[in-house]
Amino acid sequence: MARKFAEPERIDNYEEISTDTHWSFLFHLQEALLLALRERGTLTPMQHRHAEEKLRQQRRDRTKQKQEEP
Repeated sequence: MARKFAEPERIDNYEEISTDTHWSFLFHLQEALLLALRERGTLTPMQHRHAEEKLRQQRRDRTKQKQEEP
């Protein structure tokens, strides 16, 4: 059975993606890339868990920072 990969259904507005405006999208993209590296064998399960935890910590810090802004 052939592997199935995600394909975009459509692209709207062609807007620039930045960490300020699309941080949630970028988080999920990075999370998916880490998983792909693990499935490919580039990352060991322990390396994957460590990298994923660092990524989630960045997300928590980002959320906290946004809540503190006026």
